[in-house]
Amino acid sequence: MLESIRKYQKLLMGLLLLLILPSFVFLGVESYMRDIGKDTDLVKIDGQSITRQELDNAVKARGDRLQQQGRKVDSAVLNSVPFKQSVLSELVQQRLLAYEIKSLKLKITPETLAKDLTQIPEIRALYKDGQFDSQRYKQLLASNQMTVDQFENGRRYELLSRQVVTSVLATGIGSRKVAEKISQAFETEREVQVMRFAPADFMSKVNPTQQELEAFYQANINAFQAPEMIDVELVVLVGNAKDDPKAFAEKADLFANMAYEQPDSLKPVAERLKLSIQTVKGLTRAGTKGLPADHPLNNPKLLAAVFSDDAIRNRRNIEAQEVSPGKIVVARVANHQAQAALPLSVVQAEVKKQVSLRLAAELANKAAQDKLQATQNNPTDAAGFAGAKWVSRNKPTDLNAPAMDAIMSVEAAKLPAIVSAPINGGGTAIYRVTKVQQPVKADPKLRAEQAQQVAQLGTQAEGATYFDSVRDRAGLKQINQVK
Repeated sequence: MLESIRKYQKLLMGLLLLLILPSFVFLGVESYMRDIGKDTDLVKIDGQSITRQELDNAVKARGDRLQQQGRKVDSAVLNSVPFKQSVLSELVQQRLLAYEIKSLKLKITPETLAKDLTQIPEIRALYKDGQFDSQRYKQLLASNQMTVDQFENGRRYELLSRQVVTSVLATGIGSRKVAEKISQAFETEREVQVMRFAPADFMSKVNPTQQELEAFYQANINAFQAPEMIDVELVVLVGNAKDDPKAFAEKADLFANMAYEQPDSLKPVAERLKLSIQTVKGLTRAGTKGLPADHPLNNPKLLAAVFSDDAIRNRRNIEAQEVSPGKIVVARVANHQAQAALPLSVVQAEVKKQVSLRLAAELANKAAQDKLQATQNNPTDAAGFAGAKWVSRNKPTDLNAPAMDAIMSVEAAKLPAIVSAPINGGGTAIYRVTKVQQPVKADPKLRAEQAQQVAQLGTQAEGATYFDSVRDRAGLKQINQVK
């Protein structure tokens, strides 16, 4: 219900990300650090602080929304600095926008609000014979956990926000001439021939020594780690529709209390309630592949609990966890294997493969450099090159970005010319550029898309500049770091 109320929210947030984040996130919040305040204050805008508590509440709310959307959210992700920083950025966006609305003294008239509300089908349906049913209006909002004031103030804020963002977007007008020049550059075709020197072609020429293998293994030992793993025992108490709610609640209390009071084993509670003890082996902090989607150990909260220091160190039953309505779990760690380096004897084949590839890449690059020098001294010699083909930035065929940059950097007046570029995955390719031409016919659809992209870049630049001034006027300051 009331889905149409939120129809503009994603668009608005997308525009805010476009306009505000480029300089706030990409330049780094640290660039705004000007003074040190209370440890509880993170950012100050217009003299008002965003506190750690406010951020924690917003992080929890974001996590709850993601869970409601059916997205699995690891507790480690929720507690990570990047996730918290993204939520803080949203809070900053909201505060900056509110500051600008206040600065511009914008207001939404009752008539404008009423017109906006009638665009919502659920509210428009409350009009009958020209009369508005205010009682049903209140009931509709109450069913969505909102009061009239909360809802209408929210709508006013959205309308004001759109007004600010729309005015900024209107200034970002892309230049047709700039777009045309860019399209012409992307359409320009060059005839090229290629000669590749790939590591795979030199693998037969390398044979690493045991000393080289050991040196590589020691230098990259973090890449050859067996992950931390635990074996978990668990007992699951499940209610069903036939259970008397009071009886199930009493059974759940007994279940939780017995597991807590006899923490060294699950056997007593399992026997008392006639439940089976399940075992899951080789569980990692990221979970275990192969478990059913609804398995209790796919629950982030339960997974975090069995990997807690206390559960691993003391091997006691963890506190009972309700992983879903009517499903309660008690678990304990039966065995723990810390992260440890795999011995060289176990990973020798992989180590040899990686060392061989590196040595082969060195041979490939050396051969490519020798050939590059020879062909640059005599660019008219096409011996060893593959057949010619036409490429452009619009149609790069199988060329990667470094290759295209090298080919397009050649001056048209100095052909034929020889350039080189790294191959994806290692090695080097040499390119012989022989001709330049414009296509007979431009692609109108592609040109229109490129013109739109140029306009979007112009909008982003205008928006970033505008909100730079908002940050300055609002006195944005970073007080403490996100932890």
